[in-house]
Amino acid sequence: MLRLEGARVLCPATGVDDLLDVVLDGARIEGLYPPGAGPAGEALDCAGLVIAPAFVDLACQLCDPGFPWREDLHSGSRAGAAGGFATLVAAPATSPVVDRAAVVDHLVRRGAEAPGARVAVSGALTVGLLGLELAELGALADAGCCAFADGSRPVSDAGVLRRALEYARPFGLPVIVRPGEPALEQEGVMHEGVVSLSVGLRGLPEAAEEVGVTRVVALARATGARVHLSHVTTARAVAVIEGARREGVAVSAAVPARHLLLTDAAVAESAYDTRFRLMPPLRPERDRRALIEAVRSGVIDVVAPDHVPLGRVEKEIEFQYAEPGAVGLESAFAATLTALDGDLALTVRRLSLGPAAVLGQLARVAPGARADLVLIDPGAEGPCPAPRWSRGCNEPLQGRTLRGRVVRTLVGGVDRFPR
Repeated sequence: MLRLEGARVLCPATGVDDLLDVVLDGARIEGLYPPGAGPAGEALDCAGLVIAPAFVDLACQLCDPGFPWREDLHSGSRAGAAGGFATLVAAPATSPVVDRAAVVDHLVRRGAEAPGARVAVSGALTVGLLGLELAELGALADAGCCAFADGSRPVSDAGVLRRALEYARPFGLPVIVRPGEPALEQEGVMHEGVVSLSVGLRGLPEAAEEVGVTRVVALARATGARVHLSHVTTARAVAVIEGARREGVAVSAAVPARHLLLTDAAVAESAYDTRFRLMPPLRPERDRRALIEAVRSGVIDVVAPDHVPLGRVEKEIEFQYAEPGAVGLESAFAATLTALDGDLALTVRRLSLGPAAVLGQLARVAPGARADLVLIDPGAEGPCPAPRWSRGCNEPLQGRTLRGRVVRTLVGGVDRFPR
């Protein structure tokens, strides 16, 4: 047995927030005890730290197979563990696309050998992620995928999306969708507004996201499927989701952690730094404030790393030609804690309990629970470093002062924090 001694145990699922010893028996939590009580075992001094349920990422671009210079299962899982994540759901935007059972089976087997965070797999909604023809969802589910998604591509054909939701419902797996309207997004490279006009870049209207959210919510209501909106970044989209939740529509939503801190002004202030070339783009201050309020109220129940690792060849070019995306696994916790003014319990809810619930799981620190735990130093503060474990070079928060640090990540009772 392993005893984690002297830490503050924080479990929003059970309401526990106290100094306790956590005793692990293999991959499970044996029990929580007052300091010094309970069964003996190998002791690990955790004084000054917080033990919480480890984090979950529902839409992680691991780029494997197909794009090893960006990321692979090995580097991505290590970056995840470094950021406090015990579970990463790999997005299907790979080469080949995860639209066949054989590809799911291949990734599930390889993911089981990942050295850091546990790697799960989401299967493609449509063949080739093209939004035209449904993938064989039943075969993908039987092969072991835990969700269906089309990666960061919105499904533009409402008829195809409706059929996808109808077919997905019997399998009980969530459908992860990025809300957007491709016809409005084709040429934009940043948020359409005052800043885009001032810097001379083609804007992407916020209406694209509002239209996308409205369409997905309507189809979720019509089909009864469980839908997770993976990238919500505007106040108007939040308002649509809030209304749907009041009606009882089974829709959850995530915001990228960086959107809680950054605004579109960063593009101008950085002189077109392509680390800020994102999809969806950074929004104005009014949207940032609305997103934080939605996270606090629970309208947005997940904060996501939105991990899209890219290499120098994709980023070190003109802003309008750069690939959109940024890394996020190693910085998501500190970014969220900073944006939420140090509210650690809420940060844990949105990074752990919220995404776990989308997968039908319960993240908790309690007897009998799986020992997926993160050890945190909430008092640490310093500039966000460049990515250390991910192969991506594109960290937009680099150099910004953030609060909190992940010290250790246990996945099924095993210390997977990279060193």
